[in-house]
Amino acid sequence: MKTIDFRDNINCIRETAPGRYRIILDFATTNILPFLIRDNYNYIWVHNHTTGKGFDWEEFKLPIKDNSINIKTLARSLTFDFILTTDEFKNIMSDWKGGIELIQMNNIPPYYLDLNKVKGNKRYEILEKECDYLFEVDIPSATDYGTLISPNREYLQSLLDNSEINWDDLP
Repeated sequence: MKTIDFRDNINCIRETAPGRYRIILDFATTNILPFLIRDNYNYIWVHNHTTGKGFDWEEFKLPIKDNSINIKTLARSLTFDFILTTDEFKNIMSDWKGGIELIQMNNIPPYYLDLNKVKGNKRYEILEKECDYLFEVDIPSATDYGTLISPNREYLQSLLDNSEINWDDLP
């Protein structure tokens, strides 16, 4: 019986559930995003985005109350989700530093889909049915293994076959 080494799962497609596929990314950075994003999908949903330095009190203009104007305040540890069109995201993507969790999709997610609470198969069923998602990628801010998940095996295979991506030294 052959022992499977963790490295045997790096930079290759594995089916993790019926109709769901994953590539474990070997130390990728956000520089891989231009290779992943497709123009024919409408939106980018960035999940768990943290702005600012995190621990320091910093000045921001925030909507403190519903439907209020943004007011200047000190805040820290701001974490939120946001959605941009694919074109809007591509305009800011080149300046992105650190890690990112994002989903590229065609439809705005339903109000009840909280990615911090909905996990596993149910998460991906909702993403596929309600959002028509192409992929979800998680690239940690520290150099580490990331994950790329998609219901579209052909899309993932096209990435592995892309000669512009050096899978031995990911961007």
